[in-house]
Amino acid sequence: MRQIVWHQPRSEERALDKGWLPDLRNGTGPLYLRIVDALAEGRASGLLQPGDRLPPQRDLAQRLGVDLTTITRAFTEARRRNLIDAAPGRGTFVTPGSLDEPVLDLSMNIPPPPQGINLPALIRAGIDGLLKRSSAEALLSYHPGPGSAAERAAGTLWLQKAAPRLPIGRVAVGAGAQPLLAAVMSAMTREGDIVLADRLTYSSFIALAKTMNRGLTGIGADEHGMRPDLLEKAARKHGARLVYLNPTLHNPTTLVMPEHRRQDLIAAARRTGLTFIEDDPYSPLLRQTPPSFLALAPETTIHIATLAKCISPFLRTAFLAMPDAGSLENVARHLRSLTLMSPPLMTGLAAEWIRSGIAAEIAQGVRREARARQMLAADILPPTASGRGFHIWMPLGTGRGTATIVEKAQLRGLAVSGADEFAVDNSAPRGIRIALGAVQDRRKLPDAFKSLADILTGTAESNGTLA
Repeated sequence: MRQIVWHQPRSEERALDKGWLPDLRNGTGPLYLRIVDALAEGRASGLLQPGDRLPPQRDLAQRLGVDLTTITRAFTEARRRNLIDAAPGRGTFVTPGSLDEPVLDLSMNIPPPPQGINLPALIRAGIDGLLKRSSAEALLSYHPGPGSAAERAAGTLWLQKAAPRLPIGRVAVGAGAQPLLAAVMSAMTREGDIVLADRLTYSSFIALAKTMNRGLTGIGADEHGMRPDLLEKAARKHGARLVYLNPTLHNPTTLVMPEHRRQDLIAAARRTGLTFIEDDPYSPLLRQTPPSFLALAPETTIHIATLAKCISPFLRTAFLAMPDAGSLENVARHLRSLTLMSPPLMTGLAAEWIRSGIAAEIAQGVRREARARQMLAADILPPTASGRGFHIWMPLGTGRGTATIVEKAQLRGLAVSGADEFAVDNSAPRGIRIALGAVQDRRKLPDAFKSLADILTGTAESNGTLA
């Protein structure tokens, strides 16, 4: 039995004396979980302090008008979450908690382990083989700028689905998408410039714009994605030169923008002199995709594709395609000032996996595992338009705010992302993103989905619709 370090508090106050008694009439979901949530909320608010004693289970069951089994289930779950513990002969007490309290991470949007593939073993074998086959000079030397010829050639292979026969002179390699985005922003904008984006967009791009002192203006959307008329209006109003898009499995909404909308946006961009930044991390997760902006409008598209989001965060390798060699060299100069070069070992392994076909096989394994997790979610969570990739967007209607849902999930040991993390402005739609990849063991997901379903269904029952 673990030692209870707080077993002799100066004053064993009783929780009931402090006004803690759950009101189960107004809640939703299983009664035992409402009791657990009340314990978590009491501890989080400071009403309940470490060492506060809870009433005996029979007494609490009588006071709440529930059966003893409900209290037993509640206490068992509360102990699992490290909210309470028992001291033999003295009762049940509130714990001080721990920085190591387990939280199931449904917030970090990374690929799940590829189904049918032992990725750690592949990494070990890949690095070992690379070290044996490559010269020390190649791995230990600087490769500044857009990357070596071999690395850039691998980039053209990886991007061939987006743009077949892409010249190597238009391709650069970077240590992940973020340095490439930063280099593009540095090369093509100045402090105070306005960049256009979806009202809900990639949170790290929002952070990058703030860090670089670039303004972001959100463009409204409909069921097909960003609206061309609003894009054109904003471009003329702000004199913007760049528009950032994530058109395939959009983060966070999972929308795949149809080709006709892409064509309409390209027409609007040509009328206003806009250039697209097409962020495309998720296309390998789909068997078929609409034509990329890079294919439809190569002269006005900057395309970025990272391996970290479709293979593994271990491979912090991404490729950049520019409209021409001159614009690539301009961005490469800024890239050198930011990161100098991509790590040779990691980039070399990525290039070798691309050439051998291993990268594509891993992406297929990730796609299979993501599909299995999406099917689990579809069986338990309220219905959404999601169903592809490894995250789910759950829109919220006129009920409780996003922050309430995120906090409720946190109290149940679940981390999810609220819409405010992706919001360019205050008019963005409300919702939560549920990431499916960070949890290594798929068997842990059904219970997490059931807890989220309780929270979301409670919102719907109490306040109207979810979507």
